[in-house]
Amino acid sequence: MDIPIDDKKSSINKRRVLRAGAFCMLLIALIAAFTQLQPALPSIDESELWISEVQHGNFTRQVRGVGVLAPSEIRWIAANTAGRVERVLVKPGAVVTQGTVIAQLSNPLLIGELQRARWELDAAQANLLALKAQLQEQSLEQKLLITQAKMDLQAAQLKEQAEKPLAKQHIISDLEFAKTELNTKQSQAILDIRLETQQHRTQLTSAKLAAEQAQVRKFSNMLEHFEEQIEALTITADIAGVLQQISVDVGQRVEIGSNIARIARPDSLLAELQVQENLVQDLQLGLPVSVDTRNGIVAGKVARIDPRVINGNVQIDVELIEQLPSGARPDLSVIGTIVVEQISDALYIDRPNGASAQSDVQLFKLDASEQYASLENIHLGKASVSSIQVLSGLKRGDQVVVSDMGEYQQHSQIKIIQ
Repeated sequence: MDIPIDDKKSSINKRRVLRAGAFCMLLIALIAAFTQLQPALPSIDESELWISEVQHGNFTRQVRGVGVLAPSEIRWIAANTAGRVERVLVKPGAVVTQGTVIAQLSNPLLIGELQRARWELDAAQANLLALKAQLQEQSLEQKLLITQAKMDLQAAQLKEQAEKPLAKQHIISDLEFAKTELNTKQSQAILDIRLETQQHRTQLTSAKLAAEQAQVRKFSNMLEHFEEQIEALTITADIAGVLQQISVDVGQRVEIGSNIARIARPDSLLAELQVQENLVQDLQLGLPVSVDTRNGIVAGKVARIDPRVINGNVQIDVELIEQLPSGARPDLSVIGTIVVEQISDALYIDRPNGASAQSDVQLFKLDASEQYASLENIHLGKASVSSIQVLSGLKRGDQVVVSDMGEYQQHSQIKIIQ
């Protein structure tokens, strides 16, 4: 019996072709289906996000600065005389009163000058006493001469009066009477000279006394000056307060005018805040400020705006209008929040990371299910410390992600895992 081998082989080949065709069709279908698939959405846990809800109402613009409490009244104690520091009796941070001894200086040369001034004053005073005695003696001698001249004049006048009637009666000669009259005139002239001499000597005596007294005052002032210099070797506080700084060490040589110590009054503190220069343009004197001392919040107001910019910051001095909490002291770190303005009927959100005023940003806005967030264009307005005004792109009640989403900015939508 004959077996049909060729028909059997042909049937097997046909099945193989059909299987290959079916596999190719399946492969093509799989490729087409794969190309039609959308990429999976990136997902992020809700706990890793900072989500802010759009608020509506009064928007308070604030500017924040960090700084320290500083005394409004500071006194530098300077050396009024040169010397060497022997002792420092008070350390920084101590409370001092007026007259508290802070440091002690020494100056042997000054002590020698003081002793010499005492000797010169003693000598000048002795010279003054000797001059007074001498001038008094000369004054007595002059008075004696004047008295004698007066007596001689009186004697001559008496003789002239006695001889005058005799001369008229020619009892005595005219020559003798003429001599008598001449003697009277001579006595009068001598008295006049004595009186004039006394007047000149009085003026001379006053001049000599004034000169010698000036010498005494000179050395007296020198002595007082050196005594003050010796006293100034003891450095004392001239106001009550807190000793902030000692600028000298034991053994150091200081000159006149050198700063020794700095004292601040703790009851007259103000806040010195450093504010970024780009935030200062809207600040004005008198704006209210809240100063956080970390031990309480104290109200204040802007008292001064420094016109200079240092390292990108402007110093704002804040006058404190409330009593500081206990423990407040100079150089204590504080944070000040300045209220710039109030904007009514405004939309605002928590300030997104890196967002600036009057700018356009892209933020992820949550949908109604709060499971997905889509990237939206937002136009921002004026900025505050922790919030910022929304001008367009959002409405009241919308929720947006304000944390840093830089790694997701290439995606238009994200999934939020709750």
